[in-house]
Amino acid sequence: MRERVNLRTALVAFGFALLAAGIYAAAIRGLADVHFTRARLSLEAKLDNLALVQSGLQEASRLEPANPMFVERLANLREQRALGLDRNDPAARTILLEALGGHREAARMRPGSSYAWASIALLKLRLDQMDFEFYGALERAARLGPWEPQVQIALADIGLASWRLLAEPAKIIVRAALERALRREEREIRRLAAAHRSLPLICAEGPLPLRLAALCVKI
Repeated sequence: MRERVNLRTALVAFGFALLAAGIYAAAIRGLADVHFTRARLSLEAKLDNLALVQSGLQEASRLEPANPMFVERLANLREQRALGLDRNDPAARTILLEALGGHREAARMRPGSSYAWASIALLKLRLDQMDFEFYGALERAARLGPWEPQVQIALADIGLASWRLLAEPAKIIVRAALERALRREEREIRRLAAAHRSLPLICAEGPLPLRLAALCVKI
């Protein structure tokens, strides 16, 4: 019986893994994109697919509740659904809170996952909750994922979006994330910087690491 359940779980997970992986990448790097109409329309067009994937992941999670991958992916899907709604829609905030709960559970199950902590920090920012949990998640994501490109992009995205409000220790984390991300993801960092329009503020505060300083010279 146990083997049958495991096989069913594996089939469900495999069937949705590719689509869920793409949605995860979009969710963790797209804080700025929420403000663009084209991205909004794209998300709305995918709602049917999101519902289908969510249903499959819920079934997989029910069959294997101790698997943090299912918990994390389900939280990502909830976040993506919320981003397809108007920012002022109360339903969007409710879904974001549900997604935050999922990422908290994923972090509890897999505390060494830098992705889980980066997701928590992103969601706390989306919810305008820059509190102790936000800063703790930011610090853990930076410490656990220094060479994870998507984590560094997420930290850079958070910093560019909230630079005026960040405490100095968090600004140090963001500068380091920007420096690492610029090694391989300069185009993405430029895109995020253009969306948030906060790079001149970062450049003005210094001291800056080499790659970030070079980028500041170009703006």
